[in-house]
Amino acid sequence: MGPVYAEAEIDAPREEIFEYLLDYLTRPVLFGDSASDFRMLQLDPRGVGAGARFRFRRRSAWISLAITGAERPSRVSERGSTGRGNQTPAGMEWEITETEGGPSRVKVFYWTEPSGLAAVPDRLTGGAGWYGRLLKRVLAHLREEIEGGREEAAPLSVAGGNRFETGIP
Repeated sequence: MGPVYAEAEIDAPREEIFEYLLDYLTRPVLFGDSASDFRMLQLDPRGVGAGARFRFRRRSAWISLAITGAERPSRVSERGSTGRGNQTPAGMEWEITETEGGPSRVKVFYWTEPSGLAAVPDRLTGGAGWYGRLLKRVLAHLREEIEGGREEAAPLSVAGGNRFETGIP
């Protein structure tokens, strides 16, 4: 599936938006009801290397994404995999630019690179349209969080973390 994108203007400095996007604990808030079962990929939820594995509810597809690059304060790059057996490469890019009027413009891109028969379901079921609507909702949640005050992030478990009651997450 080729790049699907959405954009929105947010009334905040781009440095603030950049710092918010670098924290992977904010992803459950951004994706809202569209995603579930978030599990962090490592203990540190901030910066390059931070990532999560989660499930898109409508598609019931798992996806793993991790921050692979960050150009302060204009770009956050995420790469990972999705699909059956996590064999389909996927990526997400966040671009933050300043506008002349004052607010920051945020663009988010999402794509997958299915090969062979894995490409058929998205073409038949309108996958690009669903992901486009999802990205618009994600940006709406981002605007609410940045402009209207932040919601407290819920604690997330770490994939492969401690399963026993020891007081350590």
